[in-house]
Amino acid sequence: MDFPWPELVDGIWYTIAFMYGAIVGSFLNVVIYRLPLGKHLSKPASHCPNCNHLITFWENVPLLSFLSLRARCSDCKQPISWRYFCVELFTACFWALLYHSIVLPYQPLTTINFVMTALVAAVLLALVFIDLDHFLAPDELTGIALALGIGRDIVCGVVAAQQGSWEAFRENYLYFGWLPLSLAGAACYGGLLFLVSFFGFITYARTPGEPLLAVVRRFFTSEVAPSTESGMAVVGPEISEPPTTDAPPRLAFSPAFLCTLSMLAMLPLMRVYGTLFLLLPMTAFFFITRRSDETPQQTLARFCRSDDLGLPASASAEIEAAAAEASEFAQEAETGQHGAMGLGDVKLALGLGAILGPVLGLLSLMVATLLGTFVGAGLALARGRSLKFGIPFVPFMAAGAMLAMCFGPALMESYRQYTNPEKADTLRLDIRHPKARRRLGLPPLKPGQ
Repeated sequence: MDFPWPELVDGIWYTIAFMYGAIVGSFLNVVIYRLPLGKHLSKPASHCPNCNHLITFWENVPLLSFLSLRARCSDCKQPISWRYFCVELFTACFWALLYHSIVLPYQPLTTINFVMTALVAAVLLALVFIDLDHFLAPDELTGIALALGIGRDIVCGVVAAQQGSWEAFRENYLYFGWLPLSLAGAACYGGLLFLVSFFGFITYARTPGEPLLAVVRRFFTSEVAPSTESGMAVVGPEISEPPTTDAPPRLAFSPAFLCTLSMLAMLPLMRVYGTLFLLLPMTAFFFITRRSDETPQQTLARFCRSDDLGLPASASAEIEAAAAEASEFAQEAETGQHGAMGLGDVKLALGLGAILGPVLGLLSLMVATLLGTFVGAGLALARGRSLKFGIPFVPFMAAGAMLAMCFGPALMESYRQYTNPEKADTLRLDIRHPKARRRLGLPPLKPGQ
């Protein structure tokens, strides 16, 4: 049976994608705050973390309520973190860009792919902020990413079988005619990061004189490293200099950074008008947060800092304990006792490989590695430190995956044209053929084109 896809203009679908992205972003704020603290995601209902004021429906409209409340609780008037607004805005903008990049009008398989990929992107955003705050990648979220990747192939296969479009499914979602894209991608991306994690742990977390089998067992069981006669576990290959006592660098996002990402996501869709997604939030920040004792330049400088994008302001002992635990973990990472990469990153790699496939998965890993190297080296130079310090890798994995989701197919096709121009010329000659357009990731031609 055919699916009755509604005949709506593309602009309305972009708006729908943007609105659902904002709604999902609002829920992500709840996940980011509650999940690492072990709190239930739906009970109690949304409330102010300072005065426990229950948030009404009109106070919970994505983007608009935050601005109408002037970034303050309606009851106790305490400031609300700008993270809430920025997460909602970027999720909405990225979903619109993802729709533009993936969906071919009224094609069931690409629509299913968009929905599943957009949900994985939402999981990534939650993981990014949780990893920045707590150095954690919760199994609940990484498992959802893997399930969405595998589920995408299953649902697309069922729809293709029902609609008689199995050939399109086989071309885009199967290797060798039988191996699902998700399984191949998960094995490739996840396997590579598992090897990095395994050998990195053996290299950096092995204590002097510890048998190889013992450190391998600790990798899989999370046992504590054995102590030396002095009572301290010395880890890493021939550490000759004491660890620094300075606070390790911590990554953080500013409102300006997140709004700039939102603007960049909208530029391919709205051209020059995409700059409004940076200019309007900056203007709102200026008029809402400006204090009487500061100059306009100082207010805009705060927009470019991460002062109020951390954990929500609260007197909760749980939040203070979580922040202290994260700082302690960052200091421990400098000694090498946690290895080079956690298994949480490996589990996330399984999900990213499942949704991207092996080719785009490897592309996203290359981008993540390059970004991580540049940022790590930049932090080391800026703070006069050695390169031995721990920073979360999830934000870089997310950046690489999101770029691959939106621009990966176009980049791969450009590479094919560069390496094999004869084949590219043949495809250009047949550019109007539906099969060629599917392979190139181009939308079908509209009547009259």
